[in-house]
Formats: sequence, C-alpha cells, structure tokens
Amino acid sequence: GDARPAGAPRRGAIEHDLGNALDWSALDVRFQPQVDLRTGRCSAAEALVRWRRHDGQMMNPAKIVAICEERDLIGQLTRFTLNTSLRNMSQWLDEGLETMVSVNLSARALSDPALPLMVAQALDTWGVPAGNLTLELTESALILDEGAAADAMRELHRLGCRLSIDDFGTGYSPYTYLRQFAFDELKIDQAFVRRMAFDS
Repeated sequence: GDARPAGAPRRGAIEHDLGNALDWSALDVRFQPQVDLRTGRCSAAEALVRWRRHDGQMMNPAKIVAICEERDLIGQLTRFTLNTSLRNMSQWLDEGLETMVSVNLSARALSDPALPLMVAQALDTWGVPAGNLTLELTESALILDEGAAADAMRELHRLGCRLSIDDFGTGYSPYTYLRQFAFDELKIDQAFVRRMAFDS
C-alpha cells in the first residue's frame, strides 16, 4: 500500500520538482550565525539549504541531499550552495563585513574528483579569500572512499580552504580520522554537549 499521508506528494513528483528548482536556482540558502561567546559577536555562519515547494511545503534538507545523491544531482546542488554562499560573502566583503562561512559537503560530493576545481573556480569568480571558506564533512563522507577523500582534502587545503568534521564522535572509531586527515575544526556531536550547561 501507499504509506504517504493524505495529500503528500509522490516521490517522483518531488524529484522532478527538485531537478527544476536546481535548474532555475529556486532553492534558498540561509545562514545560521556562529557566535563567539567571548565577544558576543557573530564570527562565522553555516550555509543551510532550504526548499519550499510550489505547494508551500518545506522539504527536509536531509531528503534534498538524499534525492540529489540518488539522482546524480549532487554536483549541481553543491555548485548552487557554494556559489550562493560565496556571492553573499562577496557582497558582505564589499560592505566591510568579513565573516567565515561553512558549506556542507555530502559523501558523494567529496568523492567527485572535479570538486577542488569547482571550489577554485567559485572562489575566483566571487573574489572571496579561500581562508574565509570552511568545507564541512561528516565521517560517513570520509569512509565512502578514503583515498578520494584524502586527495580532495589535500587539494582543498592547498587552495587555502579550512576543513571541518561534523558530528564528531558518532562514528565507530572517530579518532582514527584525526591521524589520517588534517582538519582545522571539530564539531562535536550534540549527543555529547546537549547537557553541558547543567550536567557537571
């Protein structure tokens, strides 16, 4: 039977609409601020993809990525998110505001050998210093193809980009990645820090 809630769109329709939204750059990128607790100032932001379908329904970001990976649209999604983020960063620079922005890379995006060139071209297009861009990876992205991940990360570091590992501590043996890969930032999974304000 069909387990969809009444009125829920079929997956085929969602995939079709998402392809069109990517073709027409109709997705949104929102920026979640990261505040330096010492100064109270916004020091960085994380780029988050959002998509409201024509019927008004907001789509789950994880579902957007999953569909893009399955339908070979992940390169298009990565290019859109990266260029939209850098375009905003370029505008902020023109206004005298220099801030770092993190962009998430999916497992399939990281294994694409064309990724470093895409990043280099986008940085050049928008005139943003590579050091202002952090590329955020998950442990699942690293284990999909460790060789390809290591090659891509070397090239991205060579460009001057910062690298971050997200959800750190949730994998089977996360500390092996600290020895194997060079990261500038660790984002500790919320399971470890959720109660830190009131659990000694």
